[in-house]
Formats: sequence, C-alpha cells, structure tokens
Amino acid sequence: MTLQDALREIADKAGYMTAIGAGTFAGWLANNWLGLAGVLIAAAGLMVNWYYNHKRLKLQELQGGDDAR
Repeated sequence: MTLQDALREIADKAGYMTAIGAGTFAGWLANNWLGLAGVLIAAAGLMVNWYYNHKRLKLQELQGGDDAR
C-alpha cells in the first residue's frame, strides 16, 4: 500500500463519517422543529377554543339562557 492509497482511504472514511454525522444531525433537527411546530399549533388551537367559548358564554349570559351544553 502506497502513501497515496493510504491517504485516499483516510479521506474516504472521513467523508463517510461526515455524511453520517450530518445526516444524523439533520434528522434530529428536523424532528425537533416538527415537534415545536406541533406544540405551537396546539397552543394556537387552545387559544382559539378559549376565545370562542368565552364569547359563547358571554352571549348566553346576555340572552339570559342557562342551557349550557
């Protein structure tokens, strides 16, 4: 094995390790971003639900109705 062959083999292994590391990091990062997006969507849904339930209760109070569903 010549020096050129050894250097080429080291470069190949370093390239594989870099690709594996970058792929793992990108997958982890994408998974975390999707999780954060899910939490934000859930929080927005909670706020919208609270707002409209609050409006419904105010309207029921104004109408004098006690027929809560």
